[in-house]
Amino acid sequence: TLDQIGKRFGLSRERVRQIEREVMAKLRQGDRAERLRAYAS
Repeated sequence: TLDQIGKRFGLSRERVRQIEREVMAKLRQGDRAERLRAYAS
């Protein structure tokens, strides 16, 4: 859970949630970029 991750790394549950959201957004952007590269070639 977010609480468990937060305790392990010394972060609040909210900060873990924020980091998770940021990482997921970056992963989505990477996927989108990959699809655009495939389309362009």
